[in-house]
Amino acid sequence: MRESNNKPSIPRAVTYSFEYQKEHFWRCRYTSSEVTSLYYKILLPLDVKPVSIKPELIAGTNNLYAIGCYQTISGAKYPFTEVDVVYEHINNDIDASDWGEYILDLLGEEILYCKYYYSVSGRYADFLTKKDIDNETITSRIRVFKNYDFENNRANVIMVKACCNWKDYESLAEDLFHCVNFFTLINDSKWHLAEELKSINLDVPANHSFYYPASWLYSERYNNEKMSYYSLSLKEESNVHGIIDGYFLYHDAAINKEQVCKLIVSQLKENNHIEIDEISLRERKDIFNKNITELLTGELKVKNARNGEGVLVVFAGKIQESWFYIIGSFALQKQHFGSWAAGKRAIDIILNSLNNYDLEYEDQFYIEH
Repeated sequence: MRESNNKPSIPRAVTYSFEYQKEHFWRCRYTSSEVTSLYYKILLPLDVKPVSIKPELIAGTNNLYAIGCYQTISGAKYPFTEVDVVYEHINNDIDASDWGEYILDLLGEEILYCKYYYSVSGRYADFLTKKDIDNETITSRIRVFKNYDFENNRANVIMVKACCNWKDYESLAEDLFHCVNFFTLINDSKWHLAEELKSINLDVPANHSFYYPASWLYSERYNNEKMSYYSLSLKEESNVHGIIDGYFLYHDAAINKEQVCKLIVSQLKENNHIEIDEISLRERKDIFNKNITELLTGELKVKNARNGEGVLVVFAGKIQESWFYIIGSFALQKQHFGSWAAGKRAIDIILNSLNNYDLEYEDQFYIEH
């Protein structure tokens, strides 16, 4: 059903009966890749058949491969539909949703709708997009996935895209939803991160423990009764692609948000950001870790040591009545997507796991939390 204000409809639940599904869809089983973690099953309309199944590098990209293209056959009763499955290898863990938005921008897709899904393995997204091709407007329903590849010790991020002509979209909206909704990985690892995790355990000035991605190097600078401090860095040979500094304060009821902001500004000045005199933090409500009772965040564009542009990502929060703050120093998203996304995700892993002893890292895709 079309939504109000002439917006396209966006099916979010299956309404087709099981009998209708059996009569109008077939389940394709893909096993043509040499990488078994990429094997998948997908539900397709009966008239939509494979036209390409061998992995093929997508033109204009460095590491994005198509592993399945399916199109409506000639003479079919229903309007033309195309379904594509593409993937990319990643070594550093990132949010699948960030990767999806990056790829859609790279491909020139305009995002009309986006719903995020949060899990222990990061953030996923369900998109509706449009793109003009040869004077035709193409509409696509898209979902993104992530799966660890135990054979190669890395992960694959996967995009499933079902599209049709804009003028046919309303009649095909639920068909496209079926294609992305019933996509499953045959060899789902249940470990949907790109790398292993390591842990940090602190007992002064209070007990704190958390995980961080194994690709980040850890150094503890100081640890006393007033504050503990750690630093993580993402390096490749002599290049530093990101730094995360974390500070845990001792419990003091007199410490408030304003004082924490002053501490952060003071720390930034010590880190050679002398131009920063104040910082504005906003409340973040989507807190995956329920042990964190308050969480504030903000971003600042800055100049790095080489006089290039970068971004500072700041989090301040309370856990067990004690304040902590985290400062991430990364490249700008548009300049170096990979390192920016890895830094953003590393902070999320720290926050999600902080004193969260019941956290389990096996999860499912697109589950409401």
